[in-house]
This record gives sequence, C-alpha cells and structure tokens, in this order.
Amino acid sequence: MIIDVHNHLSPRGSAYRMDAAVYLEAMDEAGVDRVVILGKDYGFSGDRRNDNLDDDDTAAFVRAHPDRFTGFSAVHPDRDAATNVARIERAVQELGLRGVKLNPASGFYPNDRRLYPVYEKASELGIPVVMHTGIKPPSEESRLKYCHPMYIDDVAVDFPELRLVAAHAAYPWVDDLVMAALYAPNVFVDISTLNQIEEALGYPVVLPTLEKLVRALGPGRVLFGSDGIFNMEPLISAVRRSDILSDGDRELILCRNALKILGP
Repeated sequence: MIIDVHNHLSPRGSAYRMDAAVYLEAMDEAGVDRVVILGKDYGFSGDRRNDNLDDDDTAAFVRAHPDRFTGFSAVHPDRDAATNVARIERAVQELGLRGVKLNPASGFYPNDRRLYPVYEKASELGIPVVMHTGIKPPSEESRLKYCHPMYIDDVAVDFPELRLVAAHAAYPWVDDLVMAALYAPNVFVDISTLNQIEEALGYPVVLPTLEKLVRALGPGRVLFGSDGIFNMEPLISAVRRSDILSDGDRELILCRNALKILGP
C-alpha cells in the first residue's frame, strides 16, 4: 500500500483544476492507493486572487472517491481566531476532513500566537497539521523568510501531543529542520517536491535528503508526499532504490507512517 500525504486540488475556475479521473489514472499508474488533498488558505490575498480552496469543495471531491482520497482543511492567522477554530471544527465534525494545512509563506511564522487556538483545537481533535517549509512556493506574494523550519520548534514544544508535518523536508534548510525535530518525536517530515528541486538545481537532492532524514530521525518519521501527481513516480522510485533502506523502512515511509499520522 502507498499513501501520498501531500497533494493539492486547485480551486474551481482555475486553469490548473483537474478532474478526479486524472488523479486516479496517475495514482493507478504509480501504484498509489490513497492521496491526501491539502487545503489552501493564503489569507486575504488568496481571497483576492481566488487561490483559496473552500472546505466544501475539498469535501465534495473527497466524498466522490472516499476509498482513494482524504481531505484537509486550511486556515490563516489573518482571520479571526474564533473563525479559524470554527472552520476546523466544521471541517472535521461535519465534512469529514482529517487535518489542517498551513501556508506560512503567505505572511506568517508558524509560531505566530494567533495560531495557538488552532493548534489547541487540532490537538483536541487528534488531527495533524501540515506546514509548508523550505522552498518558496510559486504562489503570488509568497515570502521565503516565513518558510524556515526553526519556527516549528516553538509549536512542537508548546503542543507535544500535536502531530506536525514539515513539508518538502524544509529544503534547503534540512539540517536546521533535523535540529528542530531531533528531540521532538511529534514532528514528521515529508519529501514532496524534492524531485522538482533536483531538476531545477541540476544536482542530487532527493536521495541525499531522504537518507539524511532517515539517518537522523529514523524511518518512522519520514513520509512520502508528492505535491502533485507528476511527482509521484520519481519520489516513489527514490524510496525504492535507496540502498540504506530496508523493506520495512520503505513500508514505513510509503504507508505505515501515514496511517499513524492520519489515524483510523
């Protein structure tokens, strides 16, 4: 079994919106059994650009193929804390979504105190929080300074029961992420997008990063995520061909760790 913990759905009306059939075809070709569709909330700038993804849209997409998709909500600290908490409660209790995505590049640090009620609610509900870290996302008005993994440390310390996922292995700040996560067993890391970074930079990124994470944090805290259906095969291939991984390690990274994060 293979679970992709990091994928996306573009909002209605976007030129990048794809039907579920396109996802399912790519998943079948790559041998992926389930995909997590992450929420999008870039705050008021996202509202203006129509870049944000409505929870009802995510839920409807997931509900059409509940055996293949899992959905997450998203929040932004520029919105009222009570509004964010209510959104998460509704997403989980009424819509069946299973986690929260944060996009700090849209203007905030993960340890922003305005997010603490969100972390409290996620801890209470037993759902994970995925944070974009590392490489600057291509969305308009993004700022790289918010993507450094150091700011996860406060969240991990203040909410030790909260399952946190640092997306994209915080590349290029992998060593900094390792230091933040080393003694924080509630911090997990996904390897999404590393193949695209490798292609852009022209030197090895995927295997060196994967193997550094496994050596430092252990295979039990590394997750397969793609960040797009066209990234699935290259990243799965990297997990399979790494010569430091046992078959048991590969099973953890490709499936079992995701099951631990997502819950029953």
